[in-house]
Amino acid sequence: MKANKGLAAIVLMLPALCWGGEMSFTPEAYRELALKNNSALRQTRLAAQAADQTAKMAFTGYFPKISAAGIAANTNLLPNSAISGIPLIPALFGAENDIAVSMLTVQQPLFAGGRIYNGNLLARAGRAAAELQLRLKRDEVIAGAETRYYTLRVLAEKKRTLEAYSTLLNALSAQVEQAFAGGLVTRTDVLRVNLKKAEVALNRSTLEKGTALAEEDFMLFADIPAGTTIYLAADTEEITEPVEKKKDLPYSLTQRAEYKLLETGANVARLQTAMKRGEYLPTVAVGASLYRLDYFKNGDNRFQNSAAFGLVSVPLNWWEAFHAIKEKKLTEAASKDRLKETGDYLLLDLENKLKDYEDAYQRVDLGKLSVEEAKANRSEKEDGYKNGTEKLSDLLEALALEQQTMDSLEEAKAAYFEKKAVFLLATGKQLNVPPNTVEAMDD
Repeated sequence: MKANKGLAAIVLMLPALCWGGEMSFTPEAYRELALKNNSALRQTRLAAQAADQTAKMAFTGYFPKISAAGIAANTNLLPNSAISGIPLIPALFGAENDIAVSMLTVQQPLFAGGRIYNGNLLARAGRAAAELQLRLKRDEVIAGAETRYYTLRVLAEKKRTLEAYSTLLNALSAQVEQAFAGGLVTRTDVLRVNLKKAEVALNRSTLEKGTALAEEDFMLFADIPAGTTIYLAADTEEITEPVEKKKDLPYSLTQRAEYKLLETGANVARLQTAMKRGEYLPTVAVGASLYRLDYFKNGDNRFQNSAAFGLVSVPLNWWEAFHAIKEKKLTEAASKDRLKETGDYLLLDLENKLKDYEDAYQRVDLGKLSVEEAKANRSEKEDGYKNGTEKLSDLLEALALEQQTMDSLEEAKAAYFEKKAVFLLATGKQLNVPPNTVEAMDD
């Protein structure tokens, strides 16, 4: 169902993608569009497909090797005048002799020190590593889309809050001007309100410039045509308390792409040791050859035959083999140690990401309480100012505090969704993105 919704969202976006115009996004729709259009992900996907072709090519090492060759020669290359007086040369090359040789050979390896088998395993490990790199880049694009979406959401909410604050200031300014005309307030009160209005104007300008840059980044990241007007859907995402616990993280570590890459690296080092050992083992192959010789002198003579053969090659530089294999074994041991050490740090990183996720949730709760308190405080100060029991400066401070707490709440919500995405992706889980967004390896 989610995949169908995502596909429908993309279909609805097609006119805007082709000609610009207006586009409305939910977080899920923007993630999917970024996964389809992001340039860096597209390049990583091509690299993964290239690794898949390398693995398929390695499998052909089990097949017979077929080669063909042909030679045509003329033995009268030098004129007689240039070779006269030189013993033997006229007898060999002074006459016109045309020769043509053709050959077809088939050779089947029987044993190559395990290099064909281990070479295939290495190629598959390379393909697995490329797939993990693709997964990492995919997760990076999802997290980047999440950040860019909620950055725009925060800026939009800040604009809304600022405009509401500006409306209150304008109403208050009219009241203060009227009170000043009646001699009820001082000139300082008028200037204080005007100063706040000037601050709002400056903040509006800064916010508009920041929003323009954020929208440009938003469109570039998902390859949205320039000039498209961006609208974000209403805030409907739920903020729920994290259910993951620290005790669950060791299992999550094994699902993490970075850890799987380390495991693949250790496996590659082991296979490279086996490949190096295979270079110093005998090679056995069998084959057959069909050849033909055409000799043109005083008529047309032809000769053709076939032959079957066996080939055994035994390297004798064993003194080199000891050191070469030892070097690979040391590299293999280092990769195993790296897996253990980096795995511990990756687990610590997961614990830190979980802490950030939990903190972000708590900050949203704190932000809601702060907004509630600021609204109540502003209401009390507003009533007190109307009744003459509160000063104008206190009311202005309460209005500013209310705006700040509302902005902080939106920032806390955005941080929550970003930290949630980072943690879930790090544990091998996915957000609401259709699983077929990244093409299959054999596409």
